[in-house]
Amino acid sequence: MHNIIKIFGLILLSQLAMASPLSDTALRLIKTGNEIRSPSVVLSGQRLLLRGMFQFNDLDAVYESSKQTRAGNSLMGYSPQATTANKLLEKLIVKGYDPAIYDAALYLLDGESGFVKDELMALNLFEESVKTRANPQSAFVAAVIRNESLVAGFKDKQRIDELITFAVLNRVAGAQQYQTHYIINRGRSLQVKNWRDWLESQ
Repeated sequence: MHNIIKIFGLILLSQLAMASPLSDTALRLIKTGNEIRSPSVVLSGQRLLLRGMFQFNDLDAVYESSKQTRAGNSLMGYSPQATTANKLLEKLIVKGYDPAIYDAALYLLDGESGFVKDELMALNLFEESVKTRANPQSAFVAAVIRNESLVAGFKDKQRIDELITFAVLNRVAGAQQYQTHYIINRGRSLQVKNWRDWLESQ
């Protein structure tokens, strides 16, 4: 059973990592335009993303647009627009688009980019990501939240073991070490200050 879960999780994760051809082309144009300092090339990429959003209902294009909007673009004179980016994320979450669910959950954990810090809502999103999309990265973060929470109801040992095992089987960076040190050996709290930065450092 564990092998089936592992294979399914790995296949799904690889699919989630792949952008649609349209959004992938648009991002390459934007990246190239920024590198060569060409506003016209950047604009071509941005227009392609908008075409994907409005003509083809391309969820990858919507997601990438939210990231572009959140970051802004100094070459184009665009300032970061967190509120607009968050509205795009909300639409994607309603459609069950997993990268948006995962992103929003991290913003809720860190209380960043226009999101009010809300650990419970973040946990709900991570577990929804695990339930509907078998996302092992979400399983890892959910396991850590539950294990380190001071709220008694969160510390469901069986649920924590299920989540961390799924993350370990799918080789999520940091999951094996966390399981050994903080769950099996019951080490002190991890006390993450910024989840996004911590996860990227693993």
